[in-house]
Amino acid sequence: MSDKDKQKVWVKFIIFMVVVGGIVAAFSVMSDHLPPVTSMTTPELMVSYVAIMLNSLPGWFIMAMVVGYVFGTSTRQAACFGSLYIVSSITMYFVIGHFYSDQPDSVVWGLKDMIYIFITWYGASVIGGMVGGMVGFLFTKKPVVLVTLPAGLLLQLFLNGTRGWSDIVGMAQSITYCLIIISVFIYFFRLKTTKNKKVKHFA
Repeated sequence: MSDKDKQKVWVKFIIFMVVVGGIVAAFSVMSDHLPPVTSMTTPELMVSYVAIMLNSLPGWFIMAMVVGYVFGTSTRQAACFGSLYIVSSITMYFVIGHFYSDQPDSVVWGLKDMIYIFITWYGASVIGGMVGGMVGFLFTKKPVVLVTLPAGLLLQLFLNGTRGWSDIVGMAQSITYCLIIISVFIYFFRLKTTKNKKVKHFA
């Protein structure tokens, strides 16, 4: 790949990171300030569903996978893009969330709070983004890496517990996770079946 092509990839990635990352960040902030489900209209329920799906660990991980799949030209670059995307989205999430905060502007975070946020949020973002980016890039070469997705979804379902089935939005999210898990295993089954047919054909 020439330097010009590499530059084009970076430009496209940056545009994606700003536009899509900003949209994801905005929806994530919205999911933190949702009204009671019982008072929502149908359009509000749909928006809430999208917001909650995006503002979840699987949602962020899937977006990092998309980045690695679309923009990654190597494992290292996919990991870099994945982490950059997540970190930038988290930063935009904090910035947008500041305008939703009820705290007065005079409230200043202490050093311990800043260190805690840096380690937990940004540390996890870098690691998760790198892994997601690499999984997305390696998916076309080694589909088995996709097993990390249902594993993460099962973990999220476990963490949500019964709370994930307590209202219509939570149920929709949990059902979506279950459908994705089933879809991944169906994909693996079809992949194995196709591979076995090819082996028999050339035998």
